[in-house]
Amino acid sequence: MRFSSWCMWLIAVFFFAFQFVLRLYPALIMPELMARLHIDATDVGVLSAVYYFGYAGMQIPVGIMLDRFGPRKVIAGCAFVSAMGTLLFALSDWWVLALLGRFCIGAGSAAGFLGAVKTVRMVFAPEQRTKMLSWTFSIGLLGAVYGGKPVSLLIHQFGWQEVLLFMAFLCALVAGGIYFLFPESEEDTTQHVQLREALVYVFNKPVLILIGLAGGLMVGPFECFADVWGISFLQHHFLLSREDASLVAPFIYFGMTFGGPVLGFIASKMSADYVLTAICGFFMAAIFAAVLWGGQMSVSGLTVLMILVGVLSSYQVIVLSIACRFAPSHLHGLVTSITNGLNMLLGCFFHYGIGSIMDHLWTGAMQDGVKQYTDYAYTSSIALIPLCLVLGGLGFLLLRVVLGETSGEFESHH
Repeated sequence: MRFSSWCMWLIAVFFFAFQFVLRLYPALIMPELMARLHIDATDVGVLSAVYYFGYAGMQIPVGIMLDRFGPRKVIAGCAFVSAMGTLLFALSDWWVLALLGRFCIGAGSAAGFLGAVKTVRMVFAPEQRTKMLSWTFSIGLLGAVYGGKPVSLLIHQFGWQEVLLFMAFLCALVAGGIYFLFPESEEDTTQHVQLREALVYVFNKPVLILIGLAGGLMVGPFECFADVWGISFLQHHFLLSREDASLVAPFIYFGMTFGGPVLGFIASKMSADYVLTAICGFFMAAIFAAVLWGGQMSVSGLTVLMILVGVLSSYQVIVLSIACRFAPSHLHGLVTSITNGLNMLLGCFFHYGIGSIMDHLWTGAMQDGVKQYTDYAYTSSIALIPLCLVLGGLGFLLLRVVLGETSGEFESHH
């Protein structure tokens, strides 16, 4: 294996991990954002949702462009878009420009995992790819873990705006490194045919939409709690410091680093994917009920619960496997992108919903021009997560009844 191949993989994985840091950043500076932009909880929800609009909306286009133009131009271009979005978000005190910055960060981040996967397939031999994809996913998710407390300590030391400006510079540096390190790829002009075929196929298979929606109802723990609202909730409900809260919430992603293989192994033994996915939803709902209404907990106890939530959040691996049963093998990549994009879009509903509930329950308290919310407002709004987890779990049980546990036109090919 050439040294340059390892360098290409490392820089692609670094961008995948780094986009998690950018994704989680607003949760670390929520009070500062509310004061700087003169916004309330609903606006914070919109600001968070805009990231997912960019991320989910670019899943399919980025996948197509990676196959057509290669990772050099696409990952470098997306990293540069994320860098410009980060710069805009750091410097703007105008609401519209802040939204545009977050949208650009989300759109550019769409190339994080997809670009890393494409790089693995390009530089490693077929017999090495499965192992390297596993390492890629695990290392990438560590970006979410270390994007919590370590970054929070940097913010405390240097200031949130200065740290964000450095991140914009680092992201631009990654874009340049990818552009000059990666080789030029030959253009593939056949992918647009697959895109049309996949879109027609999906719209003629409503079951794929239902699978995506049921899975999307269960994204609240990581897309909503770990990404944005968890840190603030833990501060208010358990009276944790910002540093401790920013350590606990991202441990959901730590659980996800090994949750995929664990649930994949259980699924292979159970041969009951719909039921296993539903069980994940019900168990996560029970954990969130304990966190919301179970009284005081220690930092270590909360950390263990968040790791368990992360393991269960890897249900997505099973959902994508279920979706692929209803598509021929040559459409698996695009069907996966569509299903994953639909899951991510449901995260927008959680962000806006939680922010709206908090503002509805606002008592009128203000401090330094920023709305102050009660613990009741936080608890009542976060309760949306376990409610939707139960609904998502019931959705998969209903799909099992309607479709049959092993149904799927192309099941025999797996």
